[in-house]
Amino acid sequence: MKTIRADEGAERLHRLTKELIRRYQFRDWNQICCYGISISQCHILDVLAEEGDLTMQQLAKRMFKSVSTMTRVVAQLVRRGYVKRQQGPGKAIAAAINRDLIETQRAILKAIPSDQWAGAFKVLEALAQGARRWQETCCKA
Repeated sequence: MKTIRADEGAERLHRLTKELIRRYQFRDWNQICCYGISISQCHILDVLAEEGDLTMQQLAKRMFKSVSTMTRVVAQLVRRGYVKRQQGPGKAIAAAINRDLIETQRAILKAIPSDQWAGAFKVLEALAQGARRWQETCCKA
């Protein structure tokens, strides 16, 4: 097995994650926008559905955005009746979107032999953990 130099690995990781992110952004845009909400609004609904009631500051931290940005985006969801300043009906739309997105994951997995799934998940988990660790140290205010 050929050893990959760190700079080659970083460049390849950049290229592959960029392509993967673009494809998933297109998938998200294509499937979420038909519900009449933005991708940012969908991500907020998803976080609230998973974690329950959050303060605006907690939500902003979870979404890696400023409190003012979260206040503006959440206000749009409040006007549409998807969230209240306390727990609201946004969980239903978040659940519907989540079901649709998971269905696309099933289709994607069908293209990959099932005996390769565990390795792929392990790599993705390691990348996510590495990204979390980097983010904890890179962006301290």
